[in-house]
Amino acid sequence: MTANQGLMDKSVYFVIFGLSGLLIIGAFAGVSPGFLAFFAALYVGLAICIFILVRDKTPFSPVETGDTSKTYDPAAGIADSFNEAVITVNPDRRIIFVNKAAQTLFPEIKIGQSVSRVIRHPNLKFLIREVIDERNPEPIDYILHGPVERHFRITASELDNDPGADTETGTRVILVLYDTTDIERANTLRGEFLANASHELKTPVASLLGYIETLNGHAKDDAEARDRFLGIMQQQAERMQRLIDDLLSLRKIEQIEHIAPTETGDLFLAARAAAEAVAPMAQNRKIKTKYYGPKSLPVIGQQDELVQMVLNIIDNAVRMSPPGSRVTLTGSTLENWQAGDGFPDEKIAPDASRRRIINPPTAGETYAVLRICDEGPGFKSEHLPRLTERFYRIVGDRSSQDRGTGLGLAIVKHITLRHRGGLLIETAEGVGTEFTLILPYAMPEKGEDET
Repeated sequence: MTANQGLMDKSVYFVIFGLSGLLIIGAFAGVSPGFLAFFAALYVGLAICIFILVRDKTPFSPVETGDTSKTYDPAAGIADSFNEAVITVNPDRRIIFVNKAAQTLFPEIKIGQSVSRVIRHPNLKFLIREVIDERNPEPIDYILHGPVERHFRITASELDNDPGADTETGTRVILVLYDTTDIERANTLRGEFLANASHELKTPVASLLGYIETLNGHAKDDAEARDRFLGIMQQQAERMQRLIDDLLSLRKIEQIEHIAPTETGDLFLAARAAAEAVAPMAQNRKIKTKYYGPKSLPVIGQQDELVQMVLNIIDNAVRMSPPGSRVTLTGSTLENWQAGDGFPDEKIAPDASRRRIINPPTAGETYAVLRICDEGPGFKSEHLPRLTERFYRIVGDRSSQDRGTGLGLAIVKHITLRHRGGLLIETAEGVGTEFTLILPYAMPEKGEDET
């Protein structure tokens, strides 16, 4: 119990016992009823004034040093409902109130503590001073370092007093911390994306300009050089076209990612179409593609996106695999999937590394599964967490391998998210890599052939 609460309780007893005593004394002393009523009214009025005075001196904050668990003002309950951290300080920058979000953000925070010891920012005191001087300060950006770095924007404003409240303590300043971590992360990713996209386009454009300059110069009348340069220029132009197509595809998928498809597609047909699309490249590299499993894998999905998803994985597998190797596709169904279940197949090698990139969101459902396994070089496990990032490539010898756009697996991830499916990746150096797609199974209607 605080001192102010004690005074409020005492004022109630003061009215009850004092008034009773006054009536008893008046009765025995033979005081006239009118005179007694006058003093009783005066007494009650004085008690009410004391009560109001004590009530208005109760601040909008816990008042016991170090106690952040008790609040006695309805406004404190409102502040506790905020997701943002709220801290109120006096002109000396001492904390006089914190809400629950602030206590969670700063577990060691205490009433009476200097706010500068909690929020370490060189401009914080100037922010508070601007409010006290009745100016409109600009918010400040604050980074809270820890296991996960978080970004905040801190605003400051004057906490209005009630008309009858005591203002001798000076202006109280309320600080609100708005979490901008997601915004900062998005800005960073956007900047990286633009930088990477510019870099990817810069290389083929520079190559084209170089060959054009050569053809306009000393190779102008050299038919053999012209034919060779035109072939290279066509390859560079096609590379730019693939990059632009992938950028547009990724943008389109991200815009509709929150809308789950409702139509029915077939994962087997998507696998067949994707294998046919890479057949010329696979034949040139003497790589065989083979499918094992049912000739129908109905899923809840958009067919063109299913083809694009499988094609990006197979295309990557063929590009990364050595000549004479195989790319194997295996289809199956998985019943009663649970979030904690392991991979739906055996490891491709005893020392293989595995990672769940996306877990199917709904447990206990039946899913269609498509595994795509190559016999390429594989890669180190440290690359698994970033493999589906935009433009992420594994640094290594790519002299014998065609360069993709760096967006294929990012597209796979976002299509999987839109289809409310799962994506698992397994790799072993010198053995190969396996991608496992898990998509919601579309139960065939009665009478429909399930073979």
